[in-house]
Amino acid sequence: MHELSVAMSLVDAICEELPQLGAVTVRSVRIRVGALSGVSMEALMFAFDVAADGTPIAGARLIVEAASGRELDLTAVEVWDEPAHRGSP
Repeated sequence: MHELSVAMSLVDAICEELPQLGAVTVRSVRIRVGALSGVSMEALMFAFDVAADGTPIAGARLIVEAASGRELDLTAVEVWDEPAHRGSP
């Protein structure tokens, strides 16, 4: 499944950057997927949950924006500062 390798690369890239942000929780990840990219959005969304399981971004929501070209871009990562949100649902 091509989408699983894409999801694993995405999770790895985000997890590599997390130490620079300090104690944060990743709430969502936004990507843009082009219709000509060869990536199924539905399969990628499922694969993301599998790839993120057991990592620091487990539970983050993947938000996919459809585009018309070949792009597959990470556009944003929403984080919460841990101390400010402890005990929040």
